[in-house]
Amino acid sequence: MELGIFSRTYEVSDLKETYERMTKDGIYHTQFNFSNAGIETLPNSITQEKIHEIQTLTEDYKITIHALTGTFNMIDPDTEARKKGIAQFKTQCELAKALHIPIVTLCTGSKNPKSKWLWHEDNLSEGSWTDLMKTTEIILGYAEEDSIILALETEASNIINTPARARKYLDQVGSPNLKIIMDGANLFRPDQVPHMREVLDEAFDLLSKDIVIAHAKDFSFDGQLSFVAAGQGMLDFQYYIELLKKAEYEGPLIMHGLSEEQISGSCQFLKELL
Repeated sequence: MELGIFSRTYEVSDLKETYERMTKDGIYHTQFNFSNAGIETLPNSITQEKIHEIQTLTEDYKITIHALTGTFNMIDPDTEARKKGIAQFKTQCELAKALHIPIVTLCTGSKNPKSKWLWHEDNLSEGSWTDLMKTTEIILGYAEEDSIILALETEASNIINTPARARKYLDQVGSPNLKIIMDGANLFRPDQVPHMREVLDEAFDLLSKDIVIAHAKDFSFDGQLSFVAAGQGMLDFQYYIELLKKAEYEGPLIMHGLSEEQISGSCQFLKELL
């Protein structure tokens, strides 16, 4: 396993500068966001010149882009916004193919009208599940057409908020083009924190065969959960990495949920475990 990072950890909109900073930190693997190339995360289109620029700089700096961020609210209560996200996602799959990026990441979404990252009770309704499946059917067609893998993770605020619901979703869709991002810090509710290894074991028992990307962020708990940089919280990273190895995962371990100033410390912490 090699260490990687969310490209947008570097809060710049110039790709050359992004890669300069990334390689200075000794990182050559990334989950990519188009914002680092000075364009929207989900653009409506990109010129051939911009595609060539991204390809050239990525090759020049010997960076491997393992996944492209494609997150939009798949169950957005605003149906027009959902349609727009679906249309933009088609472009995202086409661009991933053009840039030889094998994976596009998903946000299964929330019925919260304010943000796809905020919980809403309607996330558990049958109607929301139906919306998720309808959106999935459309975007999966785009992915299959362009030979792209779609990858989702459990998110406490989203409709897919537990490993069990993720397993149900994968099984119901039944496509080899839909896979899992494993993020250990995303697996916990407050009452589960004392049961660290049991929670991790359950997640890997249910999902290990479908993992295509692994994330490395941490969490702290002081009555409520909050995400922190790897090595700064409570997640049993040694056991998490053991489970990834047991699952024969050979992809990158992608850091996120940290500031640029925290990269060095998290790199050192994770490299010692690896």
